[in-house]
Amino acid sequence: MKKFMLHALAQAVFVLTAFCSMQAASSERTIFTFPVDGSGGTIPTGGLISDAAGNLYGTSASGGVYQCGAVFKLSSENGTWTEDLLYSFKCWPDDGLDPESALFLDSQGNLYGTTAEGGPSNNGTVFKLSPDSAGGWTETILHTFTGTDGGLPILSPLVADASGNLYGVTQGYCYRGTCANGTVFELSRHLNGSWGFKVLHSFGHTGLPDAGVIFDKAGNLYGSTVYAGANDCSGTGCGTIYKLSHGTKGWTFTTIFAFDYTNGAYPMGDLIIDGAGNLYGTTNGGGGTWNGGVAFMLSETSTSWKEKILHVFGKPGDDAGPSSLVFDASGNLFGSAPISSNANNDQENGFVFKLVHHTNGSWSESVVYRFPQTINAPFPNSDLIWNHARTALLGTVGPYNTDPSGAVYEVTP
Repeated sequence: MKKFMLHALAQAVFVLTAFCSMQAASSERTIFTFPVDGSGGTIPTGGLISDAAGNLYGTSASGGVYQCGAVFKLSSENGTWTEDLLYSFKCWPDDGLDPESALFLDSQGNLYGTTAEGGPSNNGTVFKLSPDSAGGWTETILHTFTGTDGGLPILSPLVADASGNLYGVTQGYCYRGTCANGTVFELSRHLNGSWGFKVLHSFGHTGLPDAGVIFDKAGNLYGSTVYAGANDCSGTGCGTIYKLSHGTKGWTFTTIFAFDYTNGAYPMGDLIIDGAGNLYGTTNGGGGTWNGGVAFMLSETSTSWKEKILHVFGKPGDDAGPSSLVFDASGNLFGSAPISSNANNDQENGFVFKLVHHTNGSWSESVVYRFPQTINAPFPNSDLIWNHARTALLGTVGPYNTDPSGAVYEVTP
């Protein structure tokens, strides 16, 4: 399948050859395990979102009634989490297939997301789920990709502007002679309830913009490409950070930073932005000898964007393969990765890490939790979010042996 191309790259750069230092682990617990038969969804790769009441929503790439993926809701009562299956995708060609990105929740309680495949051309869809008075949910397909306007909107969540217009990314691909463009797109909401679709930028079949886009305060969009750029990494380019500037005449695309392997390579996670407009992200490779990736900050100067490497992963006594980052209230950063190793150089099944921001401007890394090295241990495979009380981090894992449909975990730093 097309979606496995980047997954193979991620697995390759995650491999470690060095041991990692240990530190006292914080508490961790599995708060929900998906049914083994897949009826409640399986392979929850897209990560979670939370509503104002603390309920969690997510997607599963497979499972559900038709085994083509599902949207679920998790609710907690007295510490016990239960699942409601909100929607099961009906498969290609009549519906979406393989939802792998996180959802977007609007102020009216509607959910929006993408499917990596499905639709008439099997290039993916954008969908809306609306709650009804009977407690059910109704799906509306807002757009089906044709290949020319994009294909494979995988792992890239939608974002919305103040008017409720949606923005997202398709990865694009070439697979067995069939190609689709990687694009940044806009779905504009019309007063009559319909939606208009527009491609803001096309990357063609190269570049592979795997992550989603984010807004700054001025309404400009930022994102990344796994490949491309002026600097070469095995003939593909090491990846870039781009900006789409919103002006009176439309959108202008600019590459604002290109990785060169020594400063990182292959950015696959979503960017985040602070109040000053600085961008933060990770790469899954590069950073020097150990090829473990970096956590970075980009700051705009009068003439360019300047990178500051916050941490280099993969060197002796460290970890590798960082995910997207999330801030805490103090400006520290947290993330996860599916592969790590311990002080005995034994491969383990993933870790949650913290990057502490010091008053002198420096950053230091510590390990919050390491998943143990047992055959039944999970692999964290999604970005992290804070729980409603902002006391613990939530993510998804699996599938793995004892829980082959996957699970949701909670780590308290």
